[in-house]
Amino acid sequence: MGICADTSDVLAPAKVLSAAADGAAKLFKENGGSLDRIFGNAGISEEELDSPVSEINLSQYCKMFEIAAQQTQNGNIGLQFGRKFQPRQLGMLGYSAISSPTLSAGLRNMEAFFPAHQQQTSFGLIQDDGILWLSYRIVDPRIPNRRQDAELSLGMFCNVFRSALGEDWSPLEVRFEHARPESAHEHETAFGAPVAFNRRTNAIAFRRSDLDARMPGHDPYLFSMVKAFMESRSKTSEDPFNFAQVVRNEIKMQLGTSIPTLGEIASILGLSGPSFQKRLRKHGLSYTDILRAARHELALHYMEDPDMALTEIAFNLGYSELSAFSRAFRNWTGMSPQRYRRV
Repeated sequence: MGICADTSDVLAPAKVLSAAADGAAKLFKENGGSLDRIFGNAGISEEELDSPVSEINLSQYCKMFEIAAQQTQNGNIGLQFGRKFQPRQLGMLGYSAISSPTLSAGLRNMEAFFPAHQQQTSFGLIQDDGILWLSYRIVDPRIPNRRQDAELSLGMFCNVFRSALGEDWSPLEVRFEHARPESAHEHETAFGAPVAFNRRTNAIAFRRSDLDARMPGHDPYLFSMVKAFMESRSKTSEDPFNFAQVVRNEIKMQLGTSIPTLGEIASILGLSGPSFQKRLRKHGLSYTDILRAARHELALHYMEDPDMALTEIAFNLGYSELSAFSRAFRNWTGMSPQRYRRV
């Protein structure tokens, strides 16, 4: 799809709500960091972080944690920040999760409202043979250094799960797109799960049954206020990238033995078929192109599992034959699935 191209010259700077940095200054000082140097070199003033609903530049936010890691000589400072970060500290996004009736509803609400919290970011669920993955990745090409953000973000998301499932809950596996750091032993301790690096995205794996857990802080009145605020901020209907991301995430959740139709995805999004088509046309999007992108993304995810047979991957992507999947994969990557696994 055209919107996935490098548009760094025309895109406005991506933003994130400053609630995501709640407590950062305190942690930096506890690690012996100089706030003047950290904030100054990142181009952020400490006053910008005072209001949880103010916006800060996402690139500067990521840079702040990278600088803090270097300046404090604590390479795992983002990991430690995320481990202690409670959902309510995320402000409206966190409350959209913990005020929901179930963990399933909470994650769905976070997915729906994520563009209002943080821009130029992929956040969504992927199903994989009975296991679900919560995938997170900044897609802004202007932000190359984001290890600290990835580690703190997955830590934050794990604490959303623990709000419903208890403090002893741990993911089944954790994956990061960045290279394995020298102090990686701390990661498995922090997450209580195996951790893999050099993957194509950042993600946590969990059981489908986890979604049924009730949120102890379920509050319909609070959620109604959060929903109104986030919808007023949300640019999903105006931003082609965000709208395409939401549609792609829903397709990935529905892909399996059959291919979800345009009407089925429209119904999930609470739209009629004609309204959904009208919105796609408004943004210059094609359902066929988004479906193709979703299959491509899932194919790369499945190919990371060496024990998953190619026929099973093809079946999970809605292909009736391996040959059809192989042709599509060659169009995406320029090589066959077999060769892709060998390189």
